[in-house]
Amino acid sequence: METNEISDMYLAAAFLAYDVELISIDRSDAHRQRFCFSSKIDHIWVMDGGIAVKRNEPSVDEMKTRFTAKDLLFPPSYPDAIRRIKSAIHST
Repeated sequence: METNEISDMYLAAAFLAYDVELISIDRSDAHRQRFCFSSKIDHIWVMDGGIAVKRNEPSVDEMKTRFTAKDLLFPPSYPDAIRRIKSAIHST
């Protein structure tokens, strides 16, 4: 199974909020933990010309790009996903 390492906690929270499978957490560097996610993303919602559009099976790169470009819409579970990521970071 192909995995993707994400060290940005807010991007990692977006992956969790979209129910992308969290495979493992690399804690080898306590100051820069990496969250390893599956490459399978069912769907995301993005803004496209002021309209919310559902993108089915986007690539990881598309999700990262949409996040960086501030086009990615966050599901209602995003605040909880941030709390879960923070909890994982501080539970070492």
